[in-house]
Amino acid sequence: MPQSASLLHDVVEWDVVNWSRALDFWKTHMSLPTSSMCLEVGARRGGLSLWLALQGYNVVCSDLNDNREIAAPLHRAYGVSERITYEAMDAAAIPYEEHFDAVAFKSVLGGVAWDGDASRQAAAVRAMHRALKPGGVLLFAENLCGSPLHEAARRRFIKWNSIWRYVSIREMLGYLEPFSNVEYRTTGVAGLFGRTPAISRLLGRADGTFFDRVVPPHWRYIMFGVARK
Repeated sequence: MPQSASLLHDVVEWDVVNWSRALDFWKTHMSLPTSSMCLEVGARRGGLSLWLALQGYNVVCSDLNDNREIAAPLHRAYGVSERITYEAMDAAAIPYEEHFDAVAFKSVLGGVAWDGDASRQAAAVRAMHRALKPGGVLLFAENLCGSPLHEAARRRFIKWNSIWRYVSIREMLGYLEPFSNVEYRTTGVAGLFGRTPAISRLLGRADGTFFDRVVPPHWRYIMFGVARK
């Protein structure tokens, strides 16, 4: 599937260069038949549901509240509506067990932790694990705490910063302990500071060519990977 700039924007939405590295990683670390059933958690506009459907998979596009009106127009525009259904679903209480071949989420756990409750983040990952068939894969991409500079910028510019709980690499790996195998990468240093798409692209490329090579992993702000049940 060719990944044009416009498609990547519709799938990833922000800091596209950095976050889209997750898509490349997922494609090289998962092997699913086209009949596979997938779940996107915390979908909002349904970008990952779009990406999965374009691979030929069937997808349940879910969010805490019914997001059909928000997500369906995007899916219709790409001609994949017949592969996607919609459900309202709490990420920490997924009502499925051993049902999906893949579960995917991007930038979700921070919002799951109502009032800073880390136990809900752990519960959400356990729920995703339960929802997967044996051998199924969790495709994850999440916001990390990052560096002190990232923390300061979020306090200054991100409206929902006070209610979002960013995770550390150690915390994320702890949440993923129920899985038999986890492979992950970290990325993103300058890309967070892009205030326009053009600047974001430039900074994201700078991350890939320079900053990711010299800045330690715990000072990067994105963690992505594949965890196998």
